[in-house]
Amino acid sequence: MTTTNIPRPRCPRFRMPRRSPERLIAGALAIGTAVLLVWTVGMAFSIPPSEPRTVNWAVLWCGFDAIEIVVMAAAAWLVRRRDALAPMALSALATLMVADAWFDIMTARSGYLPAAVSMAAFLELPLAAVLTAFAVRLTRRHARDHAHDRARGRARDRA
Repeated sequence: MTTTNIPRPRCPRFRMPRRSPERLIAGALAIGTAVLLVWTVGMAFSIPPSEPRTVNWAVLWCGFDAIEIVVMAAAAWLVRRRDALAPMALSALATLMVADAWFDIMTARSGYLPAAVSMAAFLELPLAAVLTAFAVRLTRRHARDHAHDRARGRARDRA
């Protein structure tokens, strides 16, 4: 019997190894959630009230960041639980990161444009790429494990 034939525990309380990629990503997402929450609260109190016009930038940016906070926290929780929905949450978060980078650059005033481009190039877009790659990895692993479980079930039925 090879190590690939050893059944793995499938219960939801199965503990991950200390340095598993899932644990590291879940921890990074949890820390990112806390940092983004502090950033959003600080931004809510630092953006001056806008003049009467059609766009209230403080509400727009704080609302968008609040959506990112909720999705990031959900992704951390789902990845930590090894839930099958984790890749969808990671993909949604990656999409929000790309949209955030786009809107930061497109709405930046000329004085803030270098900062917006730097944040997009060195934080938001690389994070979106890592989240997408990890979502693909989890999807492939889930499909492989599901196929393995079905094959074991058929072999058990024949015996």
